[in-house]
Amino acid sequence: MSGTSWAQLWTEKVFPNQKDPPERRNFKVVIILIVAMFLLMVLIGLVTFWLSVRGAEEVLVPNVEDKELIAALIELQEKELYPRLQVRYSSDFEKGMVIEQKPASGTIVRVGRRITLTVSRGPVIDRVEDYVGQKLEDVRIHLQTLFASYRALLKIKEPVSYVFDPQPAGTILAQKPDPGTVIDSVTELELVVSRGPRGELVEVPEFMEMDFRDAIAQLSNANFPFMFSVKRAEGEERPGVVVAQTPEAESEVPYGSVMQLTMTRPTRIPRGQVFGVFNYVLPDYPIMVDITLDSISEEGNSTILAMKHPGGPISIPYIVEEDSELVLYIFDQEEIRQQAGVGR
Repeated sequence: MSGTSWAQLWTEKVFPNQKDPPERRNFKVVIILIVAMFLLMVLIGLVTFWLSVRGAEEVLVPNVEDKELIAALIELQEKELYPRLQVRYSSDFEKGMVIEQKPASGTIVRVGRRITLTVSRGPVIDRVEDYVGQKLEDVRIHLQTLFASYRALLKIKEPVSYVFDPQPAGTILAQKPDPGTVIDSVTELELVVSRGPRGELVEVPEFMEMDFRDAIAQLSNANFPFMFSVKRAEGEERPGVVVAQTPEAESEVPYGSVMQLTMTRPTRIPRGQVFGVFNYVLPDYPIMVDITLDSISEEGNSTILAMKHPGGPISIPYIVEEDSELVLYIFDQEEIRQQAGVGR
């Protein structure tokens, strides 16, 4: 059988023709339609797969950091990229500026990709608030909380000025800059704070010819601030005692006034011990604070002084073991530590 005859027979057998009875012809038509639909579906699937493998057009992500948001959006739109916006407070970027972008500039992505932009909301505060009438410590905590995660644009200028005033101790009486002042860079806040009302007058005790350690004990019990200076004994002066005091005994001074005492240098110091003067300048406090000066050595610890103090310079004489360390505490927090004998 020739090839042409075989093909003709196969065509007549598969496709409808005039020789077929009507039922057989209709059956062949249905089968052909089903096969054609199947082949069409396969073709569509192949085309879709080819398009997906080929992928969308790719573009280079532009650099929009440090640009205004509108300019950044236009630049992304030109590349057929879409933004996803996030906002964040920032002390380093003006409001509406793009801080970060993801993916980074230079990355190759498909058209239609979403680019995450972090946009500045500006600083946490942009104007000085009104702090008059508030407690100083509350304002400190407020500013620390505001700028906990951002560069601080508003700082309290140290040292703070304290004055006697009928307002409760620690109350802010005045501020500079004034409330409402625009903050455009790091700004120092100058505050005037109440030390509290001036106390009643107190009578000055007699310290002349008193052993310096007894004088320290009496002063600390009365929470009377003091400063000691040391000189060599002259004439009939005894060593290790107070030889001068200002103000004079039995005079009346405002509570919190500093007692100036002059003592003679001790001469009979036990072996293995040392005489010295602990000098330090405390910050000015709006209220009296608890201070303690301890001596720490291998032989044990001892307290030289414990009292309430308004702040300012202190000068405390002592006799302790030579290997001792002197530790000053404020509200049970270590302020400074130094070797005994310094400043003697």
